[in-house]
Amino acid sequence: MNRKLILTLIITLLFANAFGQVLKYRVGANGGMFQKEIGPAEVEHPLVGVLSSPNATDFTSNIEAGFEAEVMVPWTLHFETGIELEYTKFSGYNDVPPYYNYYFAPNNPTVITTTEPLIFESSAISAMANFRYYVLPDKGINPFLKVFGGVSFVAAEFNYKDPAFRAENNVDVLYAIGTKNSQDPREPALYYGGGVGISFQFSEKLSLYIDGTAAVINSDKVNGIPNYDYSNDNGNEVLTPVGNQSLVTQVSIGIVFTSGTDLGITSGSKKGKRNGIKRTGRTSQYFPFYRQK
Repeated sequence: MNRKLILTLIITLLFANAFGQVLKYRVGANGGMFQKEIGPAEVEHPLVGVLSSPNATDFTSNIEAGFEAEVMVPWTLHFETGIELEYTKFSGYNDVPPYYNYYFAPNNPTVITTTEPLIFESSAISAMANFRYYVLPDKGINPFLKVFGGVSFVAAEFNYKDPAFRAENNVDVLYAIGTKNSQDPREPALYYGGGVGISFQFSEKLSLYIDGTAAVINSDKVNGIPNYDYSNDNGNEVLTPVGNQSLVTQVSIGIVFTSGTDLGITSGSKKGKRNGIKRTGRTSQYFPFYRQK
């Protein structure tokens, strides 16, 4: 799967170069955080309320570091597209967990205790198309709006928080998908969202890039615990998987390198001929470094 994503980037590079288009390359780091699940609450098993602590809480999410790379193609002063590969991590803990429907589900884990603190760790490998609109182009500081969509491949684990407790009770994992503790591959899921950002132009070739986004991953595995609805049909108890969506947020920072033929659309640069002499270069006084024509 990763080979296909890399091939997509290579094709994009070749296509853009074939038409002499300006290309911008971005590499950066990100910090991701799981916020909540989107969708109806689970229909709980009757024993959930009995077995759960009256003081039970939700997971507290941590910020985890990831990385990303993108090939960007500016089409006008305002509009830019890009193809991005991204690796994002999420994690969280719950010191007073409730009892979950998942514990009653088929192939459920052996639950040793319901009061021991829990953790989850998950990650998403994503390929997406980005669309940016620069609100005030042709200046050294360029704010923009961003929307994106693509596909994520989600891996997750859910377990007791204390490694010593896990070792003493021979617990490998309570739930896993797409990790070394699972034979199942990563789960594919739609990934889409939007945000705002800003770029700071240092020179004709380099700029600093910062953005903040909110996104939806169409998977209930991001917080490590699959969702199930309980039903009882004439004494036949059934737990049915129900896939909610996950809301995540992310902050990214990176460096952008611009290369290719300057078509006069990226930051106020111009291309033309005067007296038979071809001229190119940035002429905007808003850039820290520019050539006066």
